[in-house]
Amino acid sequence: MELLKKISEAPGVSGFEYGISEIIKKELQGFVNKIEEDRFGNIYAYKGNGEKTIMITAHMDEIGLIVKHIDDRGFIRFAKIGGVPDHVLLSQRVIIHGKYKKIYGVIGCKAIHIMKEEERKQLVTYDKMFIDTGLSKEQLEKYGIGIGTPITIERDLVELENDLIVGRAMDDRAGCYILIEALKKANPVNKIIAVFTVQEEVGLRGATISSYNVKPDIGIAIDTTIAGDHPEVSESEAPVKIGNGPVIVVADGRRESLGGGLLANSLIVNWLIELANKLGIKYQLGVLEGGTTDAAAIQLSRGGIPSGCISIPTRYLHTFSEVLSKRDLESGIKLIIGLMESKISFL
Repeated sequence: MELLKKISEAPGVSGFEYGISEIIKKELQGFVNKIEEDRFGNIYAYKGNGEKTIMITAHMDEIGLIVKHIDDRGFIRFAKIGGVPDHVLLSQRVIIHGKYKKIYGVIGCKAIHIMKEEERKQLVTYDKMFIDTGLSKEQLEKYGIGIGTPITIERDLVELENDLIVGRAMDDRAGCYILIEALKKANPVNKIIAVFTVQEEVGLRGATISSYNVKPDIGIAIDTTIAGDHPEVSESEAPVKIGNGPVIVVADGRRESLGGGLLANSLIVNWLIELANKLGIKYQLGVLEGGTTDAAAIQLSRGGIPSGCISIPTRYLHTFSEVLSKRDLESGIKLIIGLMESKISFL
């Protein structure tokens, strides 16, 4: 889990993925035929020379914050990058990635003791919060911190009991980990172009650009999905469970309509199911309301690309302490290796 720990803790909010991208490029040296980076920041790793081209993506970016304003006393107001829920922000320790030095801070708000009665009953929204670093505005500027500086939440990856782990940015450093490990171990019979994409959390931007560049025969995204096996969630709301294997996504998108998401190609879904059965991999099927992945962008590229998605069940998605199973990760690696090493006869 050392690699997963390293990439989980690396900074890389959308638009500022350089902290994680350098680690991935170094990690893949010697394991792939070549590595390229486009002008948008996507990383392309090539392996294999088969007749069919399979594009497999995992997004590098994470949800986070960005400096919006610094007042005369040095308190920082921030904007959110990606889908950050307000209720997970208060009292979090943060790292502000200044040009010359990274600075630690804490997210604060008015103390509950001096809140009015109606205020105490309400959710504190992010516009009522601020970051306290202990530094003045002048000191922050000295370290290269100003409007537009990225901010990540300070969080280590740690192991829980029963093969569970918890860390920041498992969405989608878990996918990056799976793709790296599969590239290291696989002997592809297809031409594999693995793309570590940027800016997924703000509109699938990296996948939109890279799939247009690659022109693959098949597109597969590796991501995370909601595991509902905990209190306050009914099984019908989120039937996916941690430890029951990776999820082969059938469909995802907006609530009530599944608009803007993925309706996975049935040939791809069946292929992944057959692969999982052949390899003896436990898997789940999933329909997710309320989110989507890079696969939704890939399938609409150029003349249309048959696409699918493999997701890892994760509790507490889009918080900064996301929980998943090491067994599911290993099964995900095995499935992606099998995909790389299997001939495509249905297209």
